[in-house]
Amino acid sequence: MVRVKCNKIISHTTKEDLGEQSPWLKKGKEYLVLAMAWSSKFGMQIYIQTEEYNEPRFIDLDGFEIVSQKIPSSWITTTQQFGDQTLVFMFPKSWTSDSFFEEIDDEKSEAVKLFNKEVEQMYREEGII
Repeated sequence: MVRVKCNKIISHTTKEDLGEQSPWLKKGKEYLVLAMAWSSKFGMQIYIQTEEYNEPRFIDLDGFEIVSQKIPSSWITTTQQFGDQTLVFMFPKSWTSDSFFEEIDDEKSEAVKLFNKEVEQMYREEGII
């Protein structure tokens, strides 16, 4: 599976180094990437389970090192228009609803169920569980 190691915690807004840890990340820790997004405006972002209550969140790839590039078997690539930008996503096929990530943030039961199922499968493929 795609795994990254946090080598530097960089502020999304100021781009400064935030030190050893933030509410979301720990320097030196590896994270399993659950999804990826790219846009010309924001660059590459990864969707990981953060240190804050294990909540998933999109984080800029800046400051991370890719330690494994194996794509999970359930992932697809899709594009979406957002204003004048094209967004490219790589994520599990069951997450293709336009409002999926919003529903996860809002803790909607069906989205949470799909999220948990796919994350469990990715951890199984990685041999973590």
